[in-house]
Amino acid sequence: MRIKIILFFTLILFSSPPLLGSSFKYKAVSILDGDTFTATDGNVTFKVRIAAMDAPEKGQPYSKLATFRLKQILASANVTIKPVGKGSDRYGRVLGAVFVGEEDVALTMIQEGLATYYRPLCRDYPEDKGKYNYNPERYVQAEKEAKDLQKNIWSLPSTELPCRYRHSGIRRREK
Repeated sequence: MRIKIILFFTLILFSSPPLLGSSFKYKAVSILDGDTFTATDGNVTFKVRIAAMDAPEKGQPYSKLATFRLKQILASANVTIKPVGKGSDRYGRVLGAVFVGEEDVALTMIQEGLATYYRPLCRDYPEDKGKYNYNPERYVQAEKEAKDLQKNIWSLPSTELPCRYRHSGIRRREK
């Protein structure tokens, strides 16, 4: 049994991207949606969930534009991924702050009104403040400014947060 556990962790260590430490440079291979993409270092390919932001879900207004814009941003150069928290989410995707040069991709998407700041348990900051693995204040402020300027998702009469849409979408499919 002990040998199986050691083999399991060895396999994970050598088959997945590094999750701990500073930052790593990769190339975006494909864009899955407005906050998720596939990256590679040339040997290993893996999914990345961009921390600090939540883009519209497929079927929501502006989801296609958010996906298109993320593709534009990530297509230009190598991306730097700085792991956040445990380094992965519950779906096994790498969870990290993503940068193109000095540009914080999450901040850009939020400033452009193509994403909201990430809300743990779908509650506004500072509720659940302890659930953040980073300081979300600049993302919260960027969302407020995009909302005040009615950029993209905030130009709609009523914007449903992506986290609320996901929860209501489950109920819609069950009916």
